[in-house]
Amino acid sequence: MCKCNDQSTKEMADAIYESFRAQDPARATPRLRAGIEEAIKFAMLIGSVQLLMGILAAPRFREKVFQKVPDRRAVLDLLDRYTAEVSTADIAPDAPDLRTIEPTRQMRALLETWEFSLDIPEPIVQVARAWLAARETPEPPEGWDEWPGPEDMPPPQFELPAPPSRGGP
Repeated sequence: MCKCNDQSTKEMADAIYESFRAQDPARATPRLRAGIEEAIKFAMLIGSVQLLMGILAAPRFREKVFQKVPDRRAVLDLLDRYTAEVSTADIAPDAPDLRTIEPTRQMRALLETWEFSLDIPEPIVQVARAWLAARETPEPPEGWDEWPGPEDMPPPQFELPAPPSRGGP
């Protein structure tokens, strides 16, 4: 039923669908199930870009998370998918996501010409912070330069998610 790549995403979509079905079986349609799956994918895409922008905006967080230089193609693909999805999403005209389209395009242009390294040029840092502000992400009390990242997030090696498959199980 689910064309999710990730087992936890499928399980989450299934659990939400089953909750709806328990409350109102007549409205628990395959279309609802597909909508739940799409909403989860959209939320994960937003979260991935927000995480990337937070890492680019905060040097201490970046030091903790970037164990190696990220893959250029994966980062650019992520930003392209985000721009395409947000640009065509059926969301409120005043949604913060819509305000992030221009900073996302600016970031993509900067990353296109940057030789990826662990040293982030100031224009990239500033656009990442502008993206976060557009998304209404408050600056941490200690400021972006001193923010060590979320407390509840272990310091993993940063890996971008693979693009979703266009078909198959």
